[in-house]
Amino acid sequence: MEEENIQLNENPLHVFEMEEIKKEKETFNWAEFLACVSVATTNLHTGFALGFSAILIPQLEIYTSDMGKLSKTQCSWIASSISIAAPFGCLFIAFALDRIGRISTFKFSLWPCFIGWMLIALAFNPSIIIVGRLLTGFAMSVGTNSANVYMAEISSPKLRGSMMSIGSVMLSFGILLMYCTGLYLHWRIVAWIAFVGAFFPVLMTAFWTPESPVWLIHKGQDVKALKSLKYFKNSKYSVGVQESFNEMKNIKEKKDLLINKDIENSNIFRRIAWHLSKPTVFKPVLFMTVFFVLQQFTGIYTFQFHAVKMLQEVAQGIDIKYATLLFGLFRFLLSFVATGMLHNYGRRPLCMISGIIMGITLLISGLCFYLRTKGDDSIIMTWVSLSCMLLYISAGSVGIMLIPWILPSEMFPTEVKGLFLGPIMGWCNAVMFVAVHFYEDLKGVLGGMLGILWFYSFISLLTVFFVWLFIPETHKMKLSEIEDYFKDNTIYLLRKKKTVKNEQM
Repeated sequence: MEEENIQLNENPLHVFEMEEIKKEKETFNWAEFLACVSVATTNLHTGFALGFSAILIPQLEIYTSDMGKLSKTQCSWIASSISIAAPFGCLFIAFALDRIGRISTFKFSLWPCFIGWMLIALAFNPSIIIVGRLLTGFAMSVGTNSANVYMAEISSPKLRGSMMSIGSVMLSFGILLMYCTGLYLHWRIVAWIAFVGAFFPVLMTAFWTPESPVWLIHKGQDVKALKSLKYFKNSKYSVGVQESFNEMKNIKEKKDLLINKDIENSNIFRRIAWHLSKPTVFKPVLFMTVFFVLQQFTGIYTFQFHAVKMLQEVAQGIDIKYATLLFGLFRFLLSFVATGMLHNYGRRPLCMISGIIMGITLLISGLCFYLRTKGDDSIIMTWVSLSCMLLYISAGSVGIMLIPWILPSEMFPTEVKGLFLGPIMGWCNAVMFVAVHFYEDLKGVLGGMLGILWFYSFISLLTVFFVWLFIPETHKMKLSEIEDYFKDNTIYLLRKKKTVKNEQM
């Protein structure tokens, strides 16, 4: 029985997890950093896609000569179309990540991005804009999710959080650039700027992104895996490339003995059902399914898509151009703070503090909105509302907006990431589509902006309770240790203090 426990816990380890921490030098690993930055640049066009609708729809409502007068339904589809396309990109990931590799999947995502932005820039009716945004939404989901898996597999446990949060900085800069240019330039020019910006991932990944050694070993491509390891384990950072390779290979071979070959060669539905019978898979799937629903209905992403219109209602009397720029600038600056905080602090406290601040600021903003409806039109109420919304988006940027996207790449075992990461991210984007597309309908059901603000406040605080109860701490944990946690624990507060430890080779 003891031997079986040892085997069950010998999972394919992270590239740098095989080395003892005492042997690691405290030298900055430029190879790892450049590889992470290279794939994180895909978040630039994710930011472009998220921020573009916020400036596009107000312009189309003013410049009716371009497209004619748009209906409320057309505006809703333009805003939410990238979200409805994203689940299809996530399903593509389920097929591609394990078959063609992390980097090949990432590079494939760049083509629909180029085509989508070109269609938007050349569009002569709303339908073509929607098609262009469908393509950019597909590219966004494939690019960002394959990049997250790649970064999780090549970065060390200590740096994994800060490396993966580089994408948040890129995304925030993309949103800010859309706001800055879109408030002063015609939307077609802004679309061409986004098209040019999509070339950055192509240039960066051409030099600094060898395939993930974990995936190469998993696929039996030993020569390429050793070459990739040598690139990441340069002489200035660490030693023992061959030793680490041998260890990874040995653990992979032992893991193969536990795999049901009949199941692995069967159809995808049988494979999914078999893997879902394991607590290391069904627990992360269940937690992330609920977490993403809560995340989307805190309103944090709906605000990204409808920033200008929402600020016009919440902060009446303020110059919306400056308020929107201030919002984008806050988001960008806070993304740098998030990178530092993810390096030094755990996922749980950041999520809970973020949710508490979001809930309180939305509650206060709603109260100010209510007092204004009762006749209090003082400038104090307006500025308090604006300040609360800025705090809301700032708190969300370092917690609830960012961390749920990181967790699946950390929680799912290596051998099932390709199989389950795509569907779970597809679920998130489907919920995002519902939250964004039916925003106006939800606002009508809840009685206007006041109901929306208080509803988002309640969900933010509910998210805090959910994280406190169920989401485990993954900060500075090895991927194998995270997997061990789910074998023996469900409710974090009742967790066993010591899980079965991996054997050191």
